[in-house]
Amino acid sequence: MGRGSSATEPPVVGAELEPRYRVTAVEAMTGVPASTLRSWERRYGWPHPVRTASDQRLYSDHDVAVVRFLVQRRTEGISMAQAAGLLERTAAADERDPERILARLVAALRAFDEPAAEATFTAAERLLGPEGAARELVPRAIREVAGEVGGDLPVAAEHFASNLLRRQVLRLLGDLPPARGRALLVGCAPDEEHELGALLLAMLLRVRGHRVVYLGSRLPGAALEHAVAALDPTGVAISITMPDCLEQAVAWARTSGRRPGAGPRYWWGGPAVAQAPELASRLPAEVLDTSAADGASRITAALSTRRR
Repeated sequence: MGRGSSATEPPVVGAELEPRYRVTAVEAMTGVPASTLRSWERRYGWPHPVRTASDQRLYSDHDVAVVRFLVQRRTEGISMAQAAGLLERTAAADERDPERILARLVAALRAFDEPAAEATFTAAERLLGPEGAARELVPRAIREVAGEVGGDLPVAAEHFASNLLRRQVLRLLGDLPPARGRALLVGCAPDEEHELGALLLAMLLRVRGHRVVYLGSRLPGAALEHAVAALDPTGVAISITMPDCLEQAVAWARTSGRRPGAGPRYWWGGPAVAQAPELASRLPAEVLDTSAADGASRITAALSTRRR
């Protein structure tokens, strides 16, 4: 975010657009060489530095956000011309900056403003694409809303935010084309009702070309075993958010008779796994203790290695 802004308040537009950084500072902040910045400005019209009386370029916080946006789109395989086109189609300055969009989304969620939250998420999709919106906004938005619960913000705000974001991810997942190949099962641990993380993982895996079969929340151990027997999946990924659900998962794994290395590859992840690594290590599976995006990348890499 721009200097002087906080994680909980939308950045001030005037401050965000104020020219303040020389090109060497922008190089250091973004990793993009000065020659490339000048080339992008000349060829694509982005970013928009201000020229001083001595003809030096000065960049604003918004310019820096634009450069980071272009870098991320290139990383995702989008051409510079396409990325610049995305910027052109989002004419408002606050719809070209992911940090501003995040701030607007969090503010709308805290205010229980469903139309504003949905409109902001749509703006994020236009700017970041479906995967980028899910990967970059959903986890951060729910963390920021949940972080305020217990203070001035009621618990209902977290439930509202979780349900609205869940609907958005479900929609994005449903819009993706079907994939072929062996199934990859994704679901939640027994009695685990919090499915946003599992949905996010399912979507990110589908984007990577996996044939994901999403099994939903509160997945009983016996139902999971039946699905494994019926579908012969290439892997199984289970999300656990609540600590008591992790304890139940460990108890189920102990009585299920499943041995490490037998059958499909298993992964267990989520906040409960990250917060209790010693208990999670008793699961006969690999542990995903970071983000859903990192988990999707690790699963994809593991299955690619297995196919070779």
